[in-house]
Amino acid sequence: MPYTISEIIILFFTYSFIGWLWETFYCSLKDHHFDYRGFLFGPYCPVYGFAATTILLLTRKIQNNLFLLFLIGIVVATIFEFVASLFLEKFFHVKLWDYFKLWGNIQGRVAPAISLFWDVGTVLLVKFVQPLLQRLIDLEERQTHGWLAVGITLVMGIDTVLSMISVEIFHMTAKKWDKHINRFIERVRVRVESRMPEKGKLKVGDWHHSVMQHFNELRPQPLSWNHKRLLKSFPKLKVLDAPKFMEIKKEILKKER
Repeated sequence: MPYTISEIIILFFTYSFIGWLWETFYCSLKDHHFDYRGFLFGPYCPVYGFAATTILLLTRKIQNNLFLLFLIGIVVATIFEFVASLFLEKFFHVKLWDYFKLWGNIQGRVAPAISLFWDVGTVLLVKFVQPLLQRLIDLEERQTHGWLAVGITLVMGIDTVLSMISVEIFHMTAKKWDKHINRFIERVRVRVESRMPEKGKLKVGDWHHSVMQHFNELRPQPLSWNHKRLLKSFPKLKVLDAPKFMEIKKEILKKER
C-alpha cells in the first residue's frame, strides 16, 4: 500500500478541512455573509476528503500522465458528489445543493461545470499540493507515531453521529411545521366558510403572512444553532417532504434569530 492507514486518515482529514475552507470562503464571498459550510459540526467536508484521498491512491503510478489524471479526477469526484447527494436525500430527505440550472446536470446532483472544477483541482492536488503536504505528514508521523490519526478518527466519528442526529431532528421539525401549517390553514378555511356559506369552497391563497402572525403558536420547537446554520449557509437546502416549511424558511429563520 502506498500510504499507511494513519497517513490515509491524516490525508482524509486534511483535504476535508481544505475543502471546508474553500467552500466557506467561496460561498461567503458569493452570498455576502459568512457561511459555515459542511454537513458536520466540525470544520471539514468529508466529500473532499474521500475524493482527494481516493484520487491520490489511484494516481500514485500515473502522476506524469495528465490525460489519465484528468480522467480519474473527473470520474472519482463526480461519483463521490453524486453518491453524497443521493445519501442525504434518501436517508435524511434533504438536498444541500442543486445544479438543475447548470447545463448537462444529472438529476441536479452533478454537472459538467462542477466536475471540471474538480478535474482542474485534481491536477493541482497531485502536482503541487500533495508533495508539500506529504513532507508535513512524514514529520507528523515521526512525532506522533499514528496517535494523531486515532484522535482524528474519534473526533470525526463522534461528530458524524451527532450531526446525523441533528439533521434527523431538523427533518422531523420541518415535517412538524408542515403539519401545524396545514392544520392552521384548514382551521381558517372552515371558520371562513362557516361564516360565509354562500361563498362556497374557500381557496386558500397567500397563507404566509397569517402563519407568521401566529408564529409562537405554530412553532413546534425552536431551531438549534446547527439547524439555523444549515438554513443560512445552504440557500438551496430542501426538505423534500416539508414543502410549506421550505416556502417560509427565510421568514422562520428571521424569527428564530
